[in-house]
Amino acid sequence: MMKLTPCMLLAATLLWAGCADDNSTVGPSDAGGEQATLAQVGEVFALSCAFSGCHSGAEPAAGLSLEGNFAARIVGVASGQRPDFKLVEPGNPNKSYLLIKVRGDSEIVSQQMPPGAPLPAEQVEIIRAWIAGGAKE
Repeated sequence: MMKLTPCMLLAATLLWAGCADDNSTVGPSDAGGEQATLAQVGEVFALSCAFSGCHSGAEPAAGLSLEGNFAARIVGVASGQRPDFKLVEPGNPNKSYLLIKVRGDSEIVSQQMPPGAPLPAEQVEIIRAWIAGGAKE
């Protein structure tokens, strides 16, 4: 059996990511695939964004709470850092600043989120798939 090296895994990941038709940097398009749910996105936020008090509580970072009914605060809402982007533009991952911010794309202001350690690719894909699927509540 062939042993996969880190370089081989990176190459496979980049090849897989390059197959997306929505220009996202993670994962294939949702055509024929499963769509992520709001509950799955909520789990990602609970584990990585709201648990430490960063985007939760009475004074969330950047005034953005990602707990409770977070969809109402991010879907179709202009980004405070990049007003030319919506935080989440339903159906358009590449115009959704929240996804751009967690991917660490060059268009971001300040630093990639969450600070210190990027989200695992699987969690980024959940966010991307939810947005691509229309960011349904």
